[in-house]
Amino acid sequence: MKSTILVPLFVLLVAGAQAQQCNCKTSFEWVKKTFEENDAGYAHIVKLKGPEAYKLHNQLIAEKVQHITDVDSCIGKLQDWVRFFRTDHFRFTKTAETAPQAGFKVIHDNRFSPEQFKQYLKQSADSIEGIWESPGYTIAVQKQNNGYRGIVMAATVANWKPGDVKFDVAADFKTATRYNQSTAIVVKKIQFFGKGKSILQLDNFFLKRSTADAAANEYYRLKTSPLPFGYKRDSNTVYVHINSFNYENKVAIDSVLKSLHTVITSTPNLIIDLRDCQGGTDESFSNLVPYIYTNPIRSVMAEFYSTPRNNQMWKDVANREGLDPEEKKTYQQIAELMNSKLGEYVNIFGKDVEVTTRAKVLPYPQSIGIIIHENNFSTTEEFILKAKQSKKVKFFGRKTGGALDVSNMVEAKEPGGNFIFEYCISRSLRIPEFPVDDMGLHPDFYLDRAIPETEWVDYTAMILNAK
Repeated sequence: MKSTILVPLFVLLVAGAQAQQCNCKTSFEWVKKTFEENDAGYAHIVKLKGPEAYKLHNQLIAEKVQHITDVDSCIGKLQDWVRFFRTDHFRFTKTAETAPQAGFKVIHDNRFSPEQFKQYLKQSADSIEGIWESPGYTIAVQKQNNGYRGIVMAATVANWKPGDVKFDVAADFKTATRYNQSTAIVVKKIQFFGKGKSILQLDNFFLKRSTADAAANEYYRLKTSPLPFGYKRDSNTVYVHINSFNYENKVAIDSVLKSLHTVITSTPNLIIDLRDCQGGTDESFSNLVPYIYTNPIRSVMAEFYSTPRNNQMWKDVANREGLDPEEKKTYQQIAELMNSKLGEYVNIFGKDVEVTTRAKVLPYPQSIGIIIHENNFSTTEEFILKAKQSKKVKFFGRKTGGALDVSNMVEAKEPGGNFIFEYCISRSLRIPEFPVDDMGLHPDFYLDRAIPETEWVDYTAMILNAK
């Protein structure tokens, strides 16, 4: 068996019946049984918090789900139940049968005229009114009786046309609703910021004005770019933003690093911006390691919980098309090993710790600033644990989300067909001595609220450049 195994963060879909009216009591009983029998973190948390606390939690949720028939309300209560164990690394997703919002139509303003709006703006002094851009859209934000409305002026996104309404925002900026082609979405995070109030955020939908300064434009790009990117930011600093460590993103990451390799290895400072990088696979960050390396890097391995449902993953991956004979044999051996140890945690790697060593330390970059925040999870946190061992690296931002101790999520379809439930099948050997889940990993330099996120890169560059 290979000593290093790429564990695919793919999902196991267990077929179920067609969707029908939600019986939340039945759904809860199924989720509870599936989680108790298969999740790799279940036993540890029950032991940590105590069986009495778990019993009480079950009773409280069971009472709340008794008469729920709405899928969204039911999923909300099921999420509350799983949060007894952790705040992330689980997921409920409505199936195609239940997800569409029947009867919703895009709001269209027949009175809206782009030319008339441009003339109107010449007399408007309102701070948010104006012409904004977002990937695929040019949007007019216009004052309405009780707030502001975002109306499409031009779009390259299919099915959107001038006059269609993208969002409504209350005058006090406390509530908002976004619209796509099939649903109205209640906005949870509203921000209007940047120098000259040039950035507008509605959850993960970002808009900017043409008057945005360099810092705001940089922030807007990292928030909206579907791909990683980088450039030489000043004479002493190279900047790289990694938006995801998903396996599909590896080629793009490697391409950016290859194009910048000469300049990275001849420039004193490197900033790696990981904001919104939620996870993926270790392979995707492998080519970042040479730049951060100063000494052997120790990585604690994980063990997998063996159950018939969990072990189906190994059978499925062994039968995937495109595997070479050696890979196929490896996964078949893992499947056999796991099935021989039902009910146990199994270390398939043959070692508890992997040590990464390199022949040399690159003279440049000399100092590396890695920007992190609460939207970093999973594989991104694994990279952070590796980078924390480097003498070159300092971290800037806020603490990460904390979702690493139990990992490798797989899917199961609820028998009623209303949703997909994802749970975890592996547990880190760092547990219980060094937990990350719910606690997160902390930066060396906490960037407080007085430093706007649009200025985080400037602040990091300033510290790295300080003599």
